[in-house]
Amino acid sequence: MLALTPSAQAASGDAGRHRPLAARNLPSGDRVLFYLGQDSTTLADYKASVLDRDRDFPVPAGVTLYTNLVGAPMSGMFQPTDYGAGENDFPATINSYGGGLAVGLFLSDPAQTPLKALAGTADTATTARYRRWLDEFITYLDRTDREVFLRIGYEFDGAWNAYEPELYKQAYRYIARRIDQLHARRIATVWQTAAWPRVEAEPYASTAAGHWDQWYPGDEYVDWAGLSHFYGTAFDRYQWGCEDPGKIAATPAAVQDSFLAFARRHRKPVFVSESAPQGFDLGKLTAGCIFVDPATGGPRATVPVTAEQIWDTWYAPYFRFIERNRDIVRGVAYINTNWSSQSMWNCQPGACANGYWGDSRVQANPTVLARFRAELSKRIYVQGPRRVAAFEPPDFSGAGRSEAEYADLPQGGTTGIAIADTTASNDRTALVYANGASMQFDHVARGGGIDLRYATVTDNVNLTVLVNGVERHRLALPNRGSATAWATVTIPVAVPRDATVTLRLDSGDVVWIDYITPGQR
Repeated sequence: MLALTPSAQAASGDAGRHRPLAARNLPSGDRVLFYLGQDSTTLADYKASVLDRDRDFPVPAGVTLYTNLVGAPMSGMFQPTDYGAGENDFPATINSYGGGLAVGLFLSDPAQTPLKALAGTADTATTARYRRWLDEFITYLDRTDREVFLRIGYEFDGAWNAYEPELYKQAYRYIARRIDQLHARRIATVWQTAAWPRVEAEPYASTAAGHWDQWYPGDEYVDWAGLSHFYGTAFDRYQWGCEDPGKIAATPAAVQDSFLAFARRHRKPVFVSESAPQGFDLGKLTAGCIFVDPATGGPRATVPVTAEQIWDTWYAPYFRFIERNRDIVRGVAYINTNWSSQSMWNCQPGACANGYWGDSRVQANPTVLARFRAELSKRIYVQGPRRVAAFEPPDFSGAGRSEAEYADLPQGGTTGIAIADTTASNDRTALVYANGASMQFDHVARGGGIDLRYATVTDNVNLTVLVNGVERHRLALPNRGSATAWATVTIPVAVPRDATVTLRLDSGDVVWIDYITPGQR
């Protein structure tokens, strides 16, 4: 194992320790924001099983959700979306939790298209398209009227994201400038490292000389520095216990300390943007190595542990890390998830692409829950409100139409999705692919009929049209032979002012909806 030399780095970091921090959304009085995440399903479960049962349990100061500008731009922000890591449903979660919002913005694709577009190096049409989506995204966050921590291209140096440093920095700077140009003053930018301690090739080697500088967009663009914290001082007891020492570049603590020293030098408050005891199962009381067993392509054998051992191995050092670094660590986000219940993270023989995670729900064990409660009750942690202000997502449809990408999917994120499509109006469309599922348009203007622009590649597609919850018409949609062979049909249904129009898929495999008219009221 290579060793960082944090003493020199820490010394240079300590030189600026006493200069005051200044950043958007910085809590007063040296206190620490405690956020919870990282999907709507998890957060709803925590609210029902913890907060609603114990009215004195500390409420998180905010919550964490994820979205993207890749493939399905702003997924989860208008209708629920589930990619196998729990459902993200921004409207539902924002209407359940008060306080702030931490948003992980995914920007990775093999061609680096989002980064190139935001940096202004893509073709004119692509650049305009992504930048228009970014403006909608920033406007949406600003209209939540909450403190927002925007994690731009989170875990920027994770090899799994494959960002290119110069493009990443250029895109980050453009996003930061655009936030200011749109006067979204409650959105703070977060520059988050993976803090991955394993041996990696450049530019993803966190222990390489000049690593942080190579990825840093600049003081004027970064409000907060962020890092992931899944492994503590006892990382090799269970979590990394099976790993070849030659593949460990440094201890997790050494990488974390190096990053904190960099943040201190630049006087940037740190948000521990992702944290959980990976490899531990709080419900089953087991611990295991996080790396795949090469013999089975699945998880390695776990060992039984007590709740006290889990606490002493991961939680106690975690909270000590926060308190020991309170001069710079001013926000933390805990992931309270049953990872094994989500297909993206579930590790089975032959299907374990992301390693072994376990179950980090604190409510899965009464001992851990009680100690977690005691920690969050300390004065250093900012608590959130129990009262929640109502939020309705904005609709960016053009005049005279209601775009499907802003419509709701009432039956959930596994029934449909909004996607990018340059052949559609507004460069996006939405589809429904589960029989019985619906697409719902709100605040539709008065009209003598509904025009529906659609495409489908299957036969026997039948829709029921409901207006304000009442079935008004049934129609069959002819097979168009292509998802981009758009056609418009007129539905003879009168629409009153400010109506809710619902399209229910009764039969057929899938239908793409571009928009309906009339538009919004």
